[in-house]
Amino acid sequence: MRLAPIAPLFAAAAALAAPVAPAAAQSAGDAPIVVTGERITDDEIGAFVEALTPTPVGGQIARFETQICPAALGLPAEQRAAVEARIRLVADAVGLRVADAKCAANVVVMVTRDKKALLATLGKKYPDFFAGLTPTERKRIRDEPGPVAAWQAGAVVNADGQRLAVEEGVAVNRTTRVGSRITAAARPTFAAAAVVVEVAALEGLTPTQLADYVVMRSFARTEPAKLAAAAPATILRVMDAPAGTAVPITLTEWDYGFLRGLYAAPPNLAAPAQRSAIGRTLERQLGGDADAKDPPRP
Repeated sequence: MRLAPIAPLFAAAAALAAPVAPAAAQSAGDAPIVVTGERITDDEIGAFVEALTPTPVGGQIARFETQICPAALGLPAEQRAAVEARIRLVADAVGLRVADAKCAANVVVMVTRDKKALLATLGKKYPDFFAGLTPTERKRIRDEPGPVAAWQAGAVVNADGQRLAVEEGVAVNRTTRVGSRITAAARPTFAAAAVVVEVAALEGLTPTQLADYVVMRSFARTEPAKLAAAAPATILRVMDAPAGTAVPITLTEWDYGFLRGLYAAPPNLAAPAQRSAIGRTLERQLGGDADAKDPPRP
């Protein structure tokens, strides 16, 4: 995704957006989660991480390696500021770099009355917003059930973190590194992420819940539908939970530990090794063994 089309999206989203009711407003980061003790098994941790890290066979789990710059569209000013501030807070806590206020947005949440109509508008007027995605990936975005659509535009970097040059349509990796059978010579990364949410799905939710959901859908290529019905509590449930169902009021310990693990894992690993590293961090988080140097949970 090239970042140049981001600015015109404000106008495109505003035409279809509807504001969240002011009564749902809540200041960023003011909703602590109460965690009760429970016995966690390795199988539960492994299943949770596996469900949130779909990759092709032999692939790697992508993540952001650039500074995070959030933008929220289709919300009243106060709630927009709360959502953006919360995304920045969580990004910093899980190990991402955060851009200053004057930055080009690369994590965009758009609140709209009609998800399909907005996606159609973006595809017609701003096709670069989906640059780099395959036809299959674009179809998945259009057909994602429920009130949300989320996707990332990616880039490939070499083992040193330098974006690969493209010559005659072919990515070329120029490096002096010696080849390794343990680590990869290149890895996928996120260049930008977008989350489209229908306003009807936000009834009763706070800006903190919206922001934390966006974090889980944009900082990682998660698919809530892949979670088992008996999966641990996660903010990813807030959009499809039946009316009257209790849902997390912020990131859960499972969510936070997963993101911490994802962004603390060494680069250039294959997906199985990445999942093992994520699982170890998650286990420490759930067991209350987080290092004193770790940032406090938001």
